[in-house]
Amino acid sequence: MIWEASCHCGAVSVRLAKAPEELAECNCSLCFSHGILWAYYSPKDVVIEGPTRTYNRADRANPNSDLHFCANCGCSTHWSATEGLIERTGGAIDLMGVNMRLFAPARLHGLRLVFPDGRGWSGEGAWEYARDAGVMRS
Repeated sequence: MIWEASCHCGAVSVRLAKAPEELAECNCSLCFSHGILWAYYSPKDVVIEGPTRTYNRADRANPNSDLHFCANCGCSTHWSATEGLIERTGGAIDLMGVNMRLFAPARLHGLRLVFPDGRGWSGEGAWEYARDAGVMRS
């Protein structure tokens, strides 16, 4: 089954090589304010086409990710590792996030839903979870 979606205006498309293993609803101020629902992938498993702009967190000394959004309609599409994070890890980062809210809710129904505590995360190491996992309802 092919997983394809686009931003609201259709200028940016997202194609996934496989279904997401789980969905993450992070509670950090950035994800919360954008209403983002993440699935994490290797960049090798994702194709993004179309022009995006980026935003980098101003509240972190060394942000780990660049948030990408459609230059036309403003929908958040994905995040990618910053050059700083790639340098700090010696290129060991093989992770990006895709905003699954671009996909039809019926496609997400029944997937495992986790709640990372991004609000309490320092930006280093593993995060804790704000509450127990659930199941996505459409």
